[in-house]
Amino acid sequence: MGWWEQGAQGGIAQLTGGPADAGRVQIWGDGPADILDGALAEIVKEFQEAWDRKPYKDELRRGLEFSLGNYDEVDE
Repeated sequence: MGWWEQGAQGGIAQLTGGPADAGRVQIWGDGPADILDGALAEIVKEFQEAWDRKPYKDELRRGLEFSLGNYDEVDE
């Protein structure tokens, strides 16, 4: 599984450092991407069943922000 550094302009590049560097940069990986792809497919299915259409990207972004509402980046 690969891990990727997310650039400031939205691009990604292979993460060249190890775990110590992961705390200093924004990263994404193949595993999390696969999980999110599966979740997205389930969300699209829900919209198609309820509204007979796919969700708009803005709906997905706002829905993700809603779900992140109680997410804490730092363990306390």
